[in-house]
Amino acid sequence: MTTATQAGFDGDDEERNDALPDNTKLLGDQFTIDRALSNGGFGITYLAKDNYLDRDVVIKECYPEVFCQRVGKNVIVRSSQHQDKFRSIVEMFMREARSIAKMRHPNIVGVHRIFEDNQTAYMVLDLIQGRDLLGVINDEQENLPADQVKEILIKVLDAVDLVHQNDLLHRDISPDNILLDKWGTPVLIDFGAAREEASQQTRAISAVLIVKDGYSPQEFYFAGGKQGPSSDIYALGATFYHLISGEAPPNSQTRMAEFASKNPDPCEPLAGRFPEYDMTFLQTIDKAMQILPRERIQSASAWLSIINKEGERVKPLRMRKTGDLGKTLTRLVSETNEYVLNSEPRDPKRAPPKQLRPEEAVGPQPAWIDEFNRETSEVHLRKGEDEKVAAAAAEAEAARIAALKAEAQRRARPWPFSLFGRRPR
Repeated sequence: MTTATQAGFDGDDEERNDALPDNTKLLGDQFTIDRALSNGGFGITYLAKDNYLDRDVVIKECYPEVFCQRVGKNVIVRSSQHQDKFRSIVEMFMREARSIAKMRHPNIVGVHRIFEDNQTAYMVLDLIQGRDLLGVINDEQENLPADQVKEILIKVLDAVDLVHQNDLLHRDISPDNILLDKWGTPVLIDFGAAREEASQQTRAISAVLIVKDGYSPQEFYFAGGKQGPSSDIYALGATFYHLISGEAPPNSQTRMAEFASKNPDPCEPLAGRFPEYDMTFLQTIDKAMQILPRERIQSASAWLSIINKEGERVKPLRMRKTGDLGKTLTRLVSETNEYVLNSEPRDPKRAPPKQLRPEEAVGPQPAWIDEFNRETSEVHLRKGEDEKVAAAAAEAEAARIAALKAEAQRRARPWPFSLFGRRPR
């Protein structure tokens, strides 16, 4: 499996023919295939365009090649006797995609959509811009410092712990399925959906679908092998064994055969060979890679508790349960509206801005401007005084006229009684 960011398709010509052609449309015209990125035994991964959201994505197609072939765009089962098994794999592919989508974690690739098309299933994932650990291992110019390797392992273990808490297994942890983005943050990709179904079949089918030499534990190599969290622990230990030592671990079947024959383990322990690493840190990787499942570290949380005593793991936030989602959403909307309404200052009582004098606002003024302003002020002052005098004169004249009118009205009124004591006729 190659990363979602590598430019080419790493399979051979026969593998490339299994992939959909470039520019193929999916789900009507919502997605357009740009090119195939990789072809594993179980699925084909593409770089694609989400035409509705105008962004690049990764699309994984459910394509168990041991059962299927491509006819046009459709995925067709080679034999009718495998039809039920193929449908079971497609259904598990979609079921596990839904489960992965619920696991919101910064170190787990995001699944945004699943759909059926071309008689198979697809999942739409984040495009991670970066490199996988296998590319880092193979780059002679790249040598991650011990502190960074430890930080990467802690973050991946935290992600694997969440996967196991959701009663899932990854089943395909390996250097090419851990990406480092441009900030060096690890992201776990390519979950082995439906691998459990395949492991119940013949050894040949199981080997095609789930085994990756050097990283797969011995229980992956035979039909019906009991898989559990320690299976992922083994694969993760093997991945970091390769990252630290520069050499992939021996095949676990080879190790098992030597163990059964009571011969030395062909996998040389890390502990004691790399002084730049803490001894306990290397011992946990050796412990994770024990041949027998019961002798391994049994969980990601147990591994974290050993190597992360400094408390680098972020403490999860305890969420308060609520029985009324509607009230919670209403409150959030109300608070958001209030915040938006009050985002601009609206206080009428706030102090007005300080008024700057001209020289403060624009600097020193030329002399002619001062003279002009002074003369203009004097003109306005004289004009104001003249207006006041005129207003006072008008007010006095109005008072004089009012007094004359009052006197005239008084003289025109008749006497209340005549001289003879009677009202005049």
